[in-house]
Amino acid sequence: MATDVEWLEEHSLRDPVAVLAFEGWNDASDAASRVLYYLMEHHDVTPVARLDLENYINYQESRPLVTVDGEVRNIRWPTVGFFGIAIPGHSHDLVLVLGEEPHLRWRRFCLEAAYVLRDLGVHQAVALGAFVGEIAHTLPVPMFGSSSDPDFAHRLGLHASSYEGPTGITGVITTALEDAGIEAAGIWAGIPHYLAANPSPTGTRALLYALGDVIGHRFDVKELDEEVADYEERVQEAIAGSSELVGYVRGLEAESEKRAISLTGSRRLVEEIERFLRNPN
Repeated sequence: MATDVEWLEEHSLRDPVAVLAFEGWNDASDAASRVLYYLMEHHDVTPVARLDLENYINYQESRPLVTVDGEVRNIRWPTVGFFGIAIPGHSHDLVLVLGEEPHLRWRRFCLEAAYVLRDLGVHQAVALGAFVGEIAHTLPVPMFGSSSDPDFAHRLGLHASSYEGPTGITGVITTALEDAGIEAAGIWAGIPHYLAANPSPTGTRALLYALGDVIGHRFDVKELDEEVADYEERVQEAIAGSSELVGYVRGLEAESEKRAISLTGSRRLVEEIERFLRNPN
């Protein structure tokens, strides 16, 4: 029995696919977590479960929040939420798993999450992430996908990773889900390092497109298209004002052409992920 899980509402989900994103180390420019927020903003959402992070969080690093409702003062504690959404015209519903990366007891945390997803009838899961790299914002967003299950990776057309080294909760939980009998894959978007301090609607849109390809559904991204257009215009204006920045971006473009970066994943992208995971700061 999972002691850290609180069930919230009765659920009736159609062959659901889980989509996971964790804020923090695996979420450069909030690109991955924003995918889930965007989906929740544009679909009917049913909160189905909540995983209490009391056993998994260092409160000196991630403090609870105080909220005030009238004269009532409340404390809001960190949790990981499980949300069901129906996708009209699609054979699968989604279970969105969203929260911050836990600090402690990752193996137990992953077991709890797997327990919830199996109880919800999930057989496939996709974890989203974003990394910082030497990438020009003028080029298409580089994407990298992997799964330790070669059959699942082949069906999704994902590039197999040979990465060895430190990892975040996104990598750990995909392996834990596979151990629990749930097919799992990870999809990553590359974010230009010189724009990493700001949210990236471009990265979010690329991940949403990739998620749609994986589950066989085209999401409405009209609102994101408008955000991306505004974002790219502001970035271009800022960079155009500095000849040094213009030259730097052109250098990145030239380097990427030399390396022949593939949008479906290349050794260079693997190296960028490795560098980010080893040196997140």
